[in-house]
Amino acid sequence: MHTLGWWFFRVTPWGLPLGANPRNGLEISSSVALSDSLPLFAIPFKALSPLLPPVFQYWGLWFLLSMVLQAVFGYAIGRELRLGKIVSLLLAACLVLTPAFLFRLPIHMALAGHWTLLAALYLYVKREPPRRFVWALLLGVTAAVHGYLLAMVLAIWIAAIVQRLWLKRVTWQQALLEVALGAAAAGVVLWAAGFLMTSSLGADGFGFYRMNLNSFLNPDRWSLLLPDLPSVPGDYEGLSYPGLGVLLLLVLGLVLAAPRLKAVFSPRWLPLLLVVLGLALFAVSDKPVFGTTELGTIPLPGFVLNFASMFRASGRMIWPAGYLVVLLAFVLLDRKLDARWVAGLAAAAVLIQAVDTSHGWRQFSTTQLPPSAQWPTPIKSPFWLLASKHYGKIRAIPVKKLNRSWAELSYFAAFHNMASDATWLGRLDAKDFKSLDKLATATLRRGDFQPDALYVLDPGAAAIARQFAKPQDLLARVDGFILFARNGRALADAAHLDPVPYLPPTPAEADK
Repeated sequence: MHTLGWWFFRVTPWGLPLGANPRNGLEISSSVALSDSLPLFAIPFKALSPLLPPVFQYWGLWFLLSMVLQAVFGYAIGRELRLGKIVSLLLAACLVLTPAFLFRLPIHMALAGHWTLLAALYLYVKREPPRRFVWALLLGVTAAVHGYLLAMVLAIWIAAIVQRLWLKRVTWQQALLEVALGAAAAGVVLWAAGFLMTSSLGADGFGFYRMNLNSFLNPDRWSLLLPDLPSVPGDYEGLSYPGLGVLLLLVLGLVLAAPRLKAVFSPRWLPLLLVVLGLALFAVSDKPVFGTTELGTIPLPGFVLNFASMFRASGRMIWPAGYLVVLLAFVLLDRKLDARWVAGLAAAAVLIQAVDTSHGWRQFSTTQLPPSAQWPTPIKSPFWLLASKHYGKIRAIPVKKLNRSWAELSYFAAFHNMASDATWLGRLDAKDFKSLDKLATATLRRGDFQPDALYVLDPGAAAIARQFAKPQDLLARVDGFILFARNGRALADAAHLDPVPYLPPTPAEADK
């Protein structure tokens, strides 16, 4: 989904907003942002497209950048918290080995940008307030990465403004100017990337993709040493297991320096604590669960549920709390023990962390396909290549939110200068989807098959299309797909297809 969005976007002429991606979906199309294709990279790499090879993707570069910045901001946070250089490096290593971060790499690639959260925490903990434009810059960059990360960075930013007002580090006028700059930066990037191209950003799933109340102690296949705890489907979004090394360090720090926890109620830390707790409550959702035990449903007003539907995978909102736990584990020890002891214990924790989480990250080398410039699909017949020169669209009937062959059809369309309505998008506009469905229904009712479209039909739709087929049209099974193409018989002959093409039965014949 993410890579196909980029491939369609790359070959589409520029438009407004910059992230518009009309070939990826036709009537239901939106933007490169709403296929989770990382506008931060997609837009500049599109500008560089003439210099790039025909098959190009940027996810390896993104993973490298994300891992490096995860460590860089982790180290910077350590230094701002007055940890030693060695301990700050070890903190950075633990942050890179965070399961919630690594888990995202192979499944939701733009969300690997956890460094944006660490950057926000770094700006919050800075002893000297950052320059006014810095928060606006971070908000703009994060808006070009992913909406969930932006929501969390916005929350930390609000806490930072409250903190600085409370400590009288900024005036109200300065704070309002910063708010205006930050809101403008985020808003402009959201518009330019195409996040706002649907009438609604809501989707089903709030209350299902949540955080389980046992998730902090549940490795969920990310521990070599600890057993998994009971859970229910959808809980993986709320993965917050910090790793055994961090857990041991945290327990030791709480035993040795628990009285120091009262500092979290100081003006410096309380705003961040409240915001992170609020995000954690949202992560639990209105349907809390502990293990496999459902704890009921919390009644919420309709407008709250409508807002929550924009962030249906609410479990992700636990990430800032997870990172604060790691920071707390290191800071408590550092404030209590000699520097050499802290460095030794932190080094041991990183070693345990690496061994423990290896159960998760070592799977990357054994479960992923080997690198290739081509993806094998069932589309083999030379007819497809000939058809791509005569038809500009691939349409699938019946219309579904996720056609079972969406990946194969979109892959072919993207590399053959075609558009396709058989696609997968992170958010679908309900009105646009309804319009596409009406178009497909009208096509079957009146036989108005577009002459510039290659139709992929199911048996029921093919039986109806047979009634409107002319001698020069093609209605045949090709590579397992039932295709209908106006004036396609000549192309079929040129491709040496079976001279007696497959014809689905009419409805009357099917009844017999």
